[in-house]
Amino acid sequence: MKNKLKIGVYGISGCAGCLLSILFEDCFKQLIKLVEIKAFPLIKENNYGGDFDYVFIEGTVCFDEDIIVLNELRKRAKYIVALGSCACTGGVPSIKNFLDEEKTMKLVYPVYNHLKSTPPTPMDMHIKVDYYLPQCPPNKEEIIEFIKCITTGREFKPYREPVCYECRRKGNLCLLTENKICLGPITNGGCDALCPTNSVTCYGCRGPCKDANIKAYLDMLKEMGYTNKNMHDKMNTFAGLQFKEQEGNKSKWLEK
Repeated sequence: MKNKLKIGVYGISGCAGCLLSILFEDCFKQLIKLVEIKAFPLIKENNYGGDFDYVFIEGTVCFDEDIIVLNELRKRAKYIVALGSCACTGGVPSIKNFLDEEKTMKLVYPVYNHLKSTPPTPMDMHIKVDYYLPQCPPNKEEIIEFIKCITTGREFKPYREPVCYECRRKGNLCLLTENKICLGPITNGGCDALCPTNSVTCYGCRGPCKDANIKAYLDMLKEMGYTNKNMHDKMNTFAGLQFKEQEGNKSKWLEK
C-alpha cells in the first residue's frame, strides 16, 4: 500500500450523488486496486488527517463553511479534482444566482435562516482546481480512466467534442429538428449523448464547449420562436455562470 497514491474523497454542499458514483461496484473495485483511499467521510468513520496526492471533491460552494473546507483540503492535496457538475460549474444550486436571494432562502431553508449563504459557485472560484470530471452524475467510466491515467503516468485528456458529435455517431435524431431546446451543440460531450439517446434534451451538465458559438445558437433558437426566458431557464440549469461568462459581459440573454 505504501507505493499507492493517497486519495481523499470529500463533499461540500450537495446531494452526495457524485460520491455515490465512485461507489458503483465496478468503479470502486478499480479504485481500491489502484489507489489507497485514506479518507472518505461518507463511508469511513475514521479518516486520515495527513496530506494527499489527490483529493476528489463534489458539491457547490453555498456557505462560508464550504470555503473553509476547500481551503483546508487545498493545503493538504497535491492535486484537487472537481467531481461532478456542481463542483465544476456550480450545477443546479447556481440557479440561485439568477433568482431573488431572500425569497430563495426562505423557500429552501424555511427553518434554518441562521445559515450564512454565499452565491453558489463552482470550486475553482475559490481554490485552484487541477482536474475536472463533470456531468450529473459523473461518468463512472471517465472516473476509472482518470484513475488509470494518474496511476500510470499517462496524461488525462478531457473530452472536447460537443454532445452533437456523439449524437451523430450514434445515429440519433436531432431533437432541435423537433423544435426542442437541446444544448448539445454548445455543450461538452463525454456522456455518450446519454440524454438525447433517450429522447431527453441536453441540459448542459458537462459545461459549455470552449469554442461554442453561443450567439449563433441563441439566434437559431430565436428563429425557432423561443424567448429570452425560455433560453434563460434552460441554460441556467447546470452551467449558467459559464454560459454567461463565455458569451461576454455584453450578453443580454440572462436578463430577466
